[in-house]
Amino acid sequence: MPNLVVGIFPNSDPAAIERALAAHDLDLSKLKVVTRGVDTEAAEDSSIDFVDVERAMEENSLSEDITRGTGVMGDSGGTSVPGIGGVLPTLADLTASEAYAGYFAGISIPDDEVQNFNEAVYDGRAVVAYANPADPAAAAAAFHAAGLLNVRTY
Repeated sequence: MPNLVVGIFPNSDPAAIERALAAHDLDLSKLKVVTRGVDTEAAEDSSIDFVDVERAMEENSLSEDITRGTGVMGDSGGTSVPGIGGVLPTLADLTASEAYAGYFAGISIPDDEVQNFNEAVYDGRAVVAYANPADPAAAAAAFHAAGLLNVRTY
């Protein structure tokens, strides 16, 4: 039996998303909306849980985590080694070519379909997910009725 319903909302406006979904028989507290660049105040006022991937990436910087608690000063300019110079790649350089590769890591969306949802978020749309709905078919029908696109059940 499917335990996840996912769909794409055409924009990332929290008020519009909530209005569209509240008009149908869905428990809004069980929904997660993944987007980027969302209006923080509007998202916080919503009864839906919004996950802003831009903010999450800023707050969870891998480069800061590498040296946290080690006593290493993170912005000291590094070391200078004679004979070795030039600009070294940064963490951002390593991830820039796949800017939206990991938004849905660990979620039970098949690999061959996850790229579609990643691109939607990257393009400013919102991906709405409903985990463990009592009736997945009814939840999918509600997503369709609310105007979500590419609705899938997994």
